[in-house]
Amino acid sequence: MSVPDSPRRVAVTFVNHAGAVLVKVVPGDRFAAAARLGVGFSPVSDAWRIDGLPDGDHPLAVPDGDLRLVADAEALRPLEPAAGWFWAPGDRHLRDGSAYAADQRSFCRAGRDALAAEGVAVTAGFEIEWLVADPGPRGEAAPALAGGPYGADRLVEGLDYAGALLDALDAAGLPWLQFHPEYGAAQFELSLAPGDPLEAADRLVLAKLLIQRVSRRFGWRASFSPLPEATRVGNGGHVHLSFTRQDVPLLQGGDGPGGLPPAGAGLLGALLEALPALMPIGCPLAVSYRRLAPSRWSAPFRAWGVENREAALRLVPTEGDGVDAHLELKTADLAANPYLLLGALQALVQDGLRNPQPLPDPVLGDPALLAEPPERLPLDLAAASAAFAASLPLRQAMGPLLHDTLVAGQQAEVRRAAALDPEELIASCRWLPLTG
Repeated sequence: MSVPDSPRRVAVTFVNHAGAVLVKVVPGDRFAAAARLGVGFSPVSDAWRIDGLPDGDHPLAVPDGDLRLVADAEALRPLEPAAGWFWAPGDRHLRDGSAYAADQRSFCRAGRDALAAEGVAVTAGFEIEWLVADPGPRGEAAPALAGGPYGADRLVEGLDYAGALLDALDAAGLPWLQFHPEYGAAQFELSLAPGDPLEAADRLVLAKLLIQRVSRRFGWRASFSPLPEATRVGNGGHVHLSFTRQDVPLLQGGDGPGGLPPAGAGLLGALLEALPALMPIGCPLAVSYRRLAPSRWSAPFRAWGVENREAALRLVPTEGDGVDAHLELKTADLAANPYLLLGALQALVQDGLRNPQPLPDPVLGDPALLAEPPERLPLDLAAASAAFAASLPLRQAMGPLLHDTLVAGQQAEVRRAAALDPEELIASCRWLPLTG
């Protein structure tokens, strides 16, 4: 089948407060209008929980109002080009064309532009971990492919799957750096190439859609859940970040640990201090906190380290790989809305550069085994939400509508989880993004 020269149909998406990707489809000959005038979408969608049910106590859980989801024509990419399917992210506006204050993608763009006005640039890239599985007789996630941790045997078992997925990424013009079997049974990891924060978030959304599509084509399901099964490792969604100011890298060229200069150390200290407030954005589900266990490489401590994969903030120095030094945020999973996560990170970077903080010594080894372990990060979503609600930099950057409706959504997730026992909670998110 030949690939059409122009889209026959375009899926226009945005990601709601709960992290769900929502869509409206327009015919190819109407895409220009969708990029100019948008398509209708009710603001109630941000009152939905991860299970798709509206929370009655959420301030947006009302039938009134409408928004316009305006497609970004410059970000148009193939989804399944042989069948004429394309994809574009969208920004939500009020009906008069003005900005909608709770739009997540616009928040991410505003953070990028605010930093650029101060000569600061952030480059970001995501790691995607997922489980390839068949639903078992009781709905459990039965691994679909054999093979050991990081094993070439698993790659060979799934070579057709891997080839189809990487072909789909290439066809969509999505640059990627690495693909490999991960530690867990039938688990894989894909590292996307870095870009500016808006590009990075867009790439993550499209990559997850392609992973989902290719997995279904093979008769399997892809789970991005933070914890698909209680007895197995979970799926992370780590973010790699680098920073420059006036084109000078901020994480290298100094005399500090890992080559940190004073400005980079102050920024890292500020990010470390703000980490609890970031948690409900990077780890937005109650089940996210069941993944964050000590000594499981999930980084549940408020600590940083040089090439330490048990530290919440891992500094990767520039030596050896030929790229700028960068920071890995490990306390994030794929339930997160990437636009909110990168928008919040940019707000904290801006605040951290203005108000640098002292940086403690890097952690060596497993923090859980130290005689005096570092402080634990919030143990549950309720505690994390309280830290987020109290963060002045995040409230100021987001504005009251976005900030307060996010707090309301976090509290809705806390109430949803409170009605479930641990096994039910894990099962309720097992097939994320296909819940239920």
